[in-house]
Amino acid sequence: MQAEDFHDSVRPGLIAMLPRLKRFADVLVGARDAGTGLLGRALQAMLAEQHRYQRGTGLDVWAFGEIYRHWLHELRGHTDPVAQTKIDGAHFGELFCLEGDTYFDAPVVAFLGGLPAQQRLTLLLVYGEGFEYEDAADILDVAPETIAGRLIRISASLADRLSTRAPAPAAAVVETLYPEELRGSP
Repeated sequence: MQAEDFHDSVRPGLIAMLPRLKRFADVLVGARDAGTGLLGRALQAMLAEQHRYQRGTGLDVWAFGEIYRHWLHELRGHTDPVAQTKIDGAHFGELFCLEGDTYFDAPVVAFLGGLPAQQRLTLLLVYGEGFEYEDAADILDVAPETIAGRLIRISASLADRLSTRAPAPAAAVVETLYPEELRGSP
C-alpha cells in the first residue's frame, strides 16, 4: 500500500492498517492497554509529520518503523530501559486470546514472552505480518543479515526448549496414526 494512492494524506492508509498496527504495538510493549497508548502517541506523531513519508516506500513498512522508533524514543527516557522491555506474563498471554476466549497455549506464550524484545519483534514481523527480511530490517533499522541471525537464534532456542520435554509414549503416537481397527487387538 503506497501513500500516493491516498493523494496528500497517509491517514486512510493508516486507518486501514489499524488492526495490524495495534497488534504490533501490543506485542512491542507486552500488554493491550500500554500498546493502545503507544499506538495513539505514534499515530499522532505520524500524522503531524506525514511529510517525512517518502513516496515509493511501503506505507506499512514506514508505519511499523515509526511505531518502533517511537517506542525506542520512549525507552530512552526511562532510567532503566531494560526493565521496561520485560513483559508481564499474564498480560502478555491475554494478547493471544480472542474476544471472549480465555484459552491460550501457555507453553507457547511462555516461550514467546521469554524471548528478548528484538527477537520477539522479528518473529512477529516476518512470520506474523509476512514482511520480507529486507522490510523487517528497515522497520527495525538493522541489516537483513541481523534478521536472519535472530530467526536462527529463535529456532535454536525453540529446539532447546523442545528437546527438554519428555517425548510422547510410543503407544500414544501409534494410536494417533492408525485407527483402532487397523491396530489389531492384543
